[in-house]
Amino acid sequence: MNGLPDHAVLELLLTYAIPRRDVNGMAHLLLKRFGSLAAVLDAKPNELMQVDGIGESAATFLHLVFDVHRRLNLLSMQNANGRTRLENPQDACRYALALAASDRNETLRVISLDASMTVLHDDVLAVGTPTKVAFEPRRVVETGLLHNARYLILTHNHPSEILVPSGDDIETAKMIQEIASKLEMDVRDQLILSKNAAYSYQYDRVFLFSTPAVCHAMTLDEYCDTICAPRSSKRLS
Repeated sequence: MNGLPDHAVLELLLTYAIPRRDVNGMAHLLLKRFGSLAAVLDAKPNELMQVDGIGESAATFLHLVFDVHRRLNLLSMQNANGRTRLENPQDACRYALALAASDRNETLRVISLDASMTVLHDDVLAVGTPTKVAFEPRRVVETGLLHNARYLILTHNHPSEILVPSGDDIETAKMIQEIASKLEMDVRDQLILSKNAAYSYQYDRVFLFSTPAVCHAMTLDEYCDTICAPRSSKRLS
C-alpha cells in the first residue's frame, strides 16, 4: 500500500464503495478536484458528491475513512486505562490537531485537564468563519470550572495555514490567562493550529508533525522562513 500512488489508493477505496464499476476515472476526477488523497478524504460528503459519479454512499464511505483515521490518532494516545495524559507540548499539540482535523472554519476548543494533566473533557466553544472566531473569554474559564479542571489548554485553528498570532490572538490570550489566575486555574497553553503544525504560546515554538508520531520543533521565525515564506508572513512583535 505504501508504494501505491494516490490515484491507485483512491481507486482501491472506491471499489469498496462502488462495486462492479470502473472507478479509475472517478479517482482521477477526485484528485483533480481536490488536489491530493488527503484533501479528498478530508472533504465533506456534499463536496465529494459534486464530482461526477460520486453518490451519497461513496461520499459517506470516503469521509468515514478520514474520520476513522482521526479517531485512531486519538485512541493511540490513550493509556491502558483509556485515559489521555498530555505530559508535554508535543502530546498536547498532537491531541489538539487530531481534534481539529476536520475543522474548516476557525474553531475554538477548550481541553480541560486534572492535576496529572489527564484529559477530563474537550469542548467546542465557538465556530466562526475561515478568518475569525468570536467568543467571550470568561466562557473558557467557566468551561474549566464545569469539569472541575486544574489546567486548561485553549486551541483554535487558522484555516489559512499561517500560524502567526494576530494582535487579537495575543490580547485574548493575555485576558484569558488573567481571568483564570484569579480563580486559581492555570491555562497551561494556548495553541494555534494548522493542518499538521501547532504554535504554542507557552513554549513559543511551532511543533510540526511530518507524521502523527514524528514531530519537529522550531521557532516561529524558522517556521515562517521554511513554510510560510512564499506567503510573505512576518511575525508580530
